[in-house]
Amino acid sequence: MQAGDRIGDRYELTYPVGRGGMGQVWAGFDERLDRPVAIKFLRQLEVPEDERETAGKRFRREARATGRLDHPGVPAVYDLGVHGEDLFLVMQLVPGIVLADHIAEQEQLPVAEAASIAAQVCSVLVAAHAASLVHRDLKPQNLMITPSGVVKVLDFGVAALLGGAEASRLTATGRTLGTPTYIAPEQAQGGLVGPAADLYALGCILFEMLGGNPPYEAANAPDMMRRHLYSPIPIITEYRSDVPDDLGHLLYCLLAKDPAERPASAAEVRHLLEPFLDGGGVVGARTSKKLAGAARFPAPVSVPPQRPRQGLAELRAQARELAENERFVQAAEVLERALRSVPQGGELLATEVVALRVDLANLLMLAGDFGQARHAFDALARDLEQSEGQQDLADECRHQATVCQLEMGESADATEPNSIR
Repeated sequence: MQAGDRIGDRYELTYPVGRGGMGQVWAGFDERLDRPVAIKFLRQLEVPEDERETAGKRFRREARATGRLDHPGVPAVYDLGVHGEDLFLVMQLVPGIVLADHIAEQEQLPVAEAASIAAQVCSVLVAAHAASLVHRDLKPQNLMITPSGVVKVLDFGVAALLGGAEASRLTATGRTLGTPTYIAPEQAQGGLVGPAADLYALGCILFEMLGGNPPYEAANAPDMMRRHLYSPIPIITEYRSDVPDDLGHLLYCLLAKDPAERPASAAEVRHLLEPFLDGGGVVGARTSKKLAGAARFPAPVSVPPQRPRQGLAELRAQARELAENERFVQAAEVLERALRSVPQGGELLATEVVALRVDLANLLMLAGDFGQARHAFDALARDLEQSEGQQDLADECRHQATVCQLEMGESADATEPNSIR
């Protein structure tokens, strides 16, 4: 690739911004909308041949999920496409300085500044984790500080391409998307990678901002992962005396080897950071809108009995066509409209309604919205268990809810019998 190349028949490459183990980032210009953009490429040839199809699907799914993440601390996603053999993601071009460079210049950041940066990252993680997105590759190179002081978290779409086991294997061979310096112990072992892994990485970043160096140093990736797994947790106050004891304790908890011993959520970490901020607030951070919630099943409305059947057939056909073109979010919206047109029935679920709800749950799953899909499958399973002859389908819905739970980085062992919480 070179300056002047056109991508997707509308984006012109202007200059390279950076290069990673499996990708490349260019500044570009959107000719159609007359604005600067960042274009991130995933080099398919860097992915093992037998994993390319799965990797491509996961990239698209995660990119779509990232595109729905509406938060001032996340660059907006504009487009997704294919250029030759590479996938590309078009995003907001963010001006500013990368945190890694800022640390290199300052060596040790003031306590209030480090706490403010960490709190802003927590604000982003609250929204991301509520939307079933785990970054998996938080590091100073993926955090940008804008001229106004707002922290932007980069690389959600690309960093989430690999699951825990894949990331661990590629890290061991030196072919990871990130660096093992910030990898959580469970991620290094190829275990379930959930929100707690992001909190561990944040702990490593906060330690580096305060101490000038990451918590562990090693000559190679395997040795670094062993240090995360087995080395004692370093005490920040032994490296810097002006760090408050309570902040040192929080940092120690973030670096716990066992995910269960870390703080319960990014929201909790942000709350614990507040006493160390200048003026008690976070510069540039805004309250995140919670994306998780009850399943999106609107209450049915009363309509004439003949019209819904005709409307349902048309809407299902429309949704099917959208899904075949991988427009899963739009297809799900169509099925939601279809469900709103269904009158309330009797005690037993109508076959047509069940089929609609199954299709909707599957579309949410394909769209990468695992939180909503899990609620949808679980709600349908509960209703099916009340209907005679529907146990097999109810069991399948329970299974799919568990798959969604695992995709969100949560252990299936945490579920109650016959219930996905």
